[in-house]
Amino acid sequence: MASWSFFQEEDFLCPVCYDIFRDPVVLPCSHSACKTCMEEYWKYKDDRECPVCRKSSSMPLPAVSLTLKRLCEGFLQERNSRDAEPGSERLCGQHKAELKLFCLEDEQPVCLVCRDSRQHTGHKFCPIDEVVQDQEERVKAELGPLKEKLRLYTDAKRTCSQTEKYMMIFGGWGFQTQTAETHREIKKEFQHLHQLLVKEEEARINALIEEEKEKTRMVKEKTKEISKIISTLSDKIQAVEERLEGDHVTFLQRYKSILHKARAQSTFLDPQLVSGALVEVAKHLGNLQFRIWKKMQGDMKYYPVVLDPNTAHPDLLVYPDMVTFRSRDSEEREEMKTLVPDSPERFNLYEGILGSEGFHSGTHTWEVEVRNEYLQRYDYISDWALGVVEESVSRKGVIEKGGWRLEQHGGVYTVRSVPEPLITLSLKLRQEPLRIRVTLDWDGGTLTFSDPHYNEHLHTFTHTFTEKVFPYLSSGCETCTLRILPVKVNVAAEQPR
Repeated sequence: MASWSFFQEEDFLCPVCYDIFRDPVVLPCSHSACKTCMEEYWKYKDDRECPVCRKSSSMPLPAVSLTLKRLCEGFLQERNSRDAEPGSERLCGQHKAELKLFCLEDEQPVCLVCRDSRQHTGHKFCPIDEVVQDQEERVKAELGPLKEKLRLYTDAKRTCSQTEKYMMIFGGWGFQTQTAETHREIKKEFQHLHQLLVKEEEARINALIEEEKEKTRMVKEKTKEISKIISTLSDKIQAVEERLEGDHVTFLQRYKSILHKARAQSTFLDPQLVSGALVEVAKHLGNLQFRIWKKMQGDMKYYPVVLDPNTAHPDLLVYPDMVTFRSRDSEEREEMKTLVPDSPERFNLYEGILGSEGFHSGTHTWEVEVRNEYLQRYDYISDWALGVVEESVSRKGVIEKGGWRLEQHGGVYTVRSVPEPLITLSLKLRQEPLRIRVTLDWDGGTLTFSDPHYNEHLHTFTHTFTEKVFPYLSSGCETCTLRILPVKVNVAAEQPR
């Protein structure tokens, strides 16, 4: 039987979970750990390294060490049986004497016999009652970060639960699941396309049928005309041939008249076949898909910027078209307070939202309707901001760098940039803009704001962009919307060179 007095609890502690080994494995470097702990530890590591000495190994996880497992089980059994004895926790496991001292070197309670043993030669000791408070404070100090970590994980779990609830119970714009609402919008868009195609199909088939009717009518009329001429010619030929078969005297008496009739019929023009009588198949089938696609341009809308609702501040309501949004009213905000999950992508201070695609080269332009019919009718001015931010910009708290925007607040127009140096300029506009055009020249290092309706340049930022930037939009109006406007789409065939 093993003498457990020679073992300390530290001998059986896993270096990952700091608990007694469960299904221990012995690594190539001779250190040991729980099997499940190593599996979790290696899951987040590039190399299969030891958690103690950091040595890497290409070997797979070893099998459970049955010897070490039995030792752990025996140690636990001995400790449990010892702890079950009244007062046993105050007795030395080796000498069965009362534990009165604390070894400062080994950091463990010892008895008077242990103090005088070779194992503790040269060690310093303190009475247990004196050292216990200091040790408790050390443990409490170590427990603080652990509790903070627990709080962070609890908050993360709550956020994950909110995210799941948001996806499965409440969609971004109605009481449907986020997936179901997206599914519905996809079907809606394809149904619209199907309707356009069915309508175009019917129109082209009807055109084919109408052409067939028209061509058939033309051929029938031509056939009728030719049949009439054939009948006339046949009658004349028959009459002349009958005269030829009569007696010679009568024939000669009427010779001039018969010859005149025969010559008169020869004035008929040769019959002409009907031109264009066949259905123009090439017209109906040639480049059919391309011509349909080109014709559908008028029914299709292309938006240069599509909003990303996952970046939207919880107080913003994004419409299903993904190009329109507004600020929620107080009732909607209260309703959504516990439903919109936090995420690293979402703004939590500014009521902002980003475009779904960023730009790291080229020139890009988009227009935003900032003053719709409602605002014009009641002469109301809404608060808003437009611009771009860098991909690395902080979504939490104040944006301290990587942002350029034009904003309107209380009728005052201001341009702001937050890289160093900070730029804040107030603008005086001739007219309240209906639309704002944003033009980003990433390669040229400019961001320009203009009013396309009144053809007025508002402001141009100059900056050397070094990373991807995203369109940024913000709204403070609960009763009106900001909307990204569509652009015309031109479909053209490229000729071979």
